[in-house]
Amino acid sequence: MKDRLSIQTNTEYIVDPSYFPVLVERLKEEHLQMRGQLAEIRTMAASLYSLEDCSIGMCKLIELQDLILSLVEELEQHSEWEESELFPLLQSFLPPTTALSVSRSVTVLEQDHDLAKRVVQTFVDGVNAMKVPIDEEFLHVMASELMTACLILLRHFTLEEELVYPLADRIVEQLS
Repeated sequence: MKDRLSIQTNTEYIVDPSYFPVLVERLKEEHLQMRGQLAEIRTMAASLYSLEDCSIGMCKLIELQDLILSLVEELEQHSEWEESELFPLLQSFLPPTTALSVSRSVTVLEQDHDLAKRVVQTFVDGVNAMKVPIDEEFLHVMASELMTACLILLRHFTLEEELVYPLADRIVEQLS
């Protein structure tokens, strides 16, 4: 049986329906941008495995720390926006049982976000505690931590997109 979406079934969140497509576009643009940043960070982290001069690696770790902290800050703002604006409006267009299911799924997805933040914190703590000169093993461990955080975040984006995009696209289509 085809999923049926009923526009404005949850009336607790009333807003101009023409605003929803704007939010969906913003969601997709921000995910695309953050995916690009993650790809850059992953590429730079992977390059640490082939460095022959660990002193260059130290500079790269500091640069990577700045990049990942900037991304985490953007991700925090993005998540707050999703939780305060996008998801409530999305759920207002869904039947109550579907809205509840989406809410539960989003809660699980946020656990990925929290896990990624913990792994990033491990990386940041390692970089902040590094002693000069660093060795190849330290460089590889830090690269591994950062790549793990990136993979968790990429998985988070993918799962969220697989959940939200089809629902959002159907709602946008119905609103047109």
